[in-house]
Amino acid sequence: MSSKNKRETEFLDILERNMGFIAKAASVYAYTSQDKKDLVNDIILELWQSYPKFRGDSKVSTWLYRVTLNISLKTKRSRDNGKIVFVDEINIFANTTIMDSEAEFIREQELRTIYECISKLNRINKAIILLYLEDKSNDEIADIVGISRTNVSTRLSRIREELKIIYEQIK
Repeated sequence: MSSKNKRETEFLDILERNMGFIAKAASVYAYTSQDKKDLVNDIILELWQSYPKFRGDSKVSTWLYRVTLNISLKTKRSRDNGKIVFVDEINIFANTTIMDSEAEFIREQELRTIYECISKLNRINKAIILLYLEDKSNDEIADIVGISRTNVSTRLSRIREELKIIYEQIK
């Protein structure tokens, strides 16, 4: 296998393992279905372009999360242009399927509500909670976001409280 094919195979494997996080970030940082699709494509393009520069100084997942969050924030800033924008829809599932049970429908509604609440957080808190939901340790979150471990712990506690308040407001 040529080095180019090996690199492509490695990249596709990394991408496949992490598409869930990329989709979650797009759901939180973009507002419409089309914006979400565009953001996912922008993230994948940036990951592909920066993959050859990845030197392995950190975990692949750390690099991927940083790129994903940076592109999400950059895209959100350029779209919002300093304006407050309200979420007009939340669609967590990339491939919509017919609900085969009431439990699935309820779960989807709960997830939509959770992501709607998260979308109302400030940019750094969105990143922290998304990484937390990906089961990242406080040390990993601190490394990815660029804050101290103690600050991550403090922010997570405050984020939980803020999410409770937001949930009560939209309920």
